[in-house]
Amino acid sequence: MNPSTICDPSGAAAAELKEIFAYYAGQRDKKDQDVIVQMLKELQEVNGFLTPELKEQAAQTAEVPLSLISLLIRTYPSLKEAAYTHVITVCSGERCAKKNGRQIAEIVRRELRIGKNNLSADGTCLLKTQNCLKQCRTSANFIIDDVLYSNIKPEQVPDILKQALSAQK
Repeated sequence: MNPSTICDPSGAAAAELKEIFAYYAGQRDKKDQDVIVQMLKELQEVNGFLTPELKEQAAQTAEVPLSLISLLIRTYPSLKEAAYTHVITVCSGERCAKKNGRQIAEIVRRELRIGKNNLSADGTCLLKTQNCLKQCRTSANFIIDDVLYSNIKPEQVPDILKQALSAQK
């Protein structure tokens, strides 16, 4: 695969991507996970996120299986496979679950039309769940872009989403 076909074939981004791949292809320790992560970070900085094509080319460049690239992306939260700008984390811990935590997650899914890839229909939001947000005394809880929302009732979720996501655009 030619890196210039990955994004913006006529622009400077393609040249930058090609340069990154060329640099890392020549590295002696290119199979080292720290080196691969650095390459992925540089690719993301140029492209905004890691496309399937970029991941495939990174695996070829590092001479590692694509599954290792996918594992590293899941391991490092700063690496992303989509151009989302917001992260919503819903608590799925026992106390939040008892206070409508599952219903809150379903409302978020419905309101943002979250797909199987956990991305909203417009691609701007990533939905995650976490077993416990360590805020049990104020459950039910969820986080939007590092802002904690506590003591949430299901009927509040649509308004919270509208306010939080429109304020941060």
